[in-house]
Amino acid sequence: MHVSIVGLGPTSAAYVDYCKRLGDRRRFCDETWVINGLGPILDHDLMFHMDDVRIQAIRAEADPGGTIAHLVEWMKTHDKPIVTSIAHPDFPALVEFPLEEVINEFRYGYFNSTAAYAVAYAIHKKVTRISIWGMDFTYPDAHDAEKGRACVEYWLGVATQRGIHIAMPQQTSLMDSMYTHAQRFYGYDCVDLDFRLDSGRFSIVMKEKEAFPTAAAIEEAYRHDKHPNGMMIEVSADA
Repeated sequence: MHVSIVGLGPTSAAYVDYCKRLGDRRRFCDETWVINGLGPILDHDLMFHMDDVRIQAIRAEADPGGTIAHLVEWMKTHDKPIVTSIAHPDFPALVEFPLEEVINEFRYGYFNSTAAYAVAYAIHKKVTRISIWGMDFTYPDAHDAEKGRACVEYWLGVATQRGIHIAMPQQTSLMDSMYTHAQRFYGYDCVDLDFRLDSGRFSIVMKEKEAFPTAAAIEEAYRHDKHPNGMMIEVSADA
């Protein structure tokens, strides 16, 4: 089964555009799973909202006109399954995440975001393909954003090791997809890598580049004062 998991980041728009071009989301994938606030927005088969609704109810009470309050009310009458941490009788659609089963299957617990739970759930359900959209973790608070990104990427690594095909839009920073093929192989700056597949095995041919990078380009690559997420647009102080 091919599942699309759509998060709240900018490349969620790429999912909509792709399905629009096909004329129907089911012409692209078998099921679409959405994260949190996309529930009321995108047609889907499954929604993930791992926050305990009792916590969300507290937030809703503090801001009755806010988006959380609207989402809480909407979930009370939603007619498709919503995977969460703890079920509640006022929300019939809530289905508890199979935490005990998942921990016993993977022998490891590492879930710092709803998106990470969704990827692990897909692996647990033995899907054959996962397409990831809108999991860009593009926020100014790099320490929180990149922490969430790392967790999702960990579970995508588990997926690939189990033979699940993963795909994502080229525009996303997840798995460094927005960077060139060469940029994703650290240390091979002076050669071009040519990957060849024969009888299920890759061979790599290295061809030395005609020109090496300049000293300025090398130092730029070693900069550590930039935001770690390539989708963040750096705005100068006087812009």
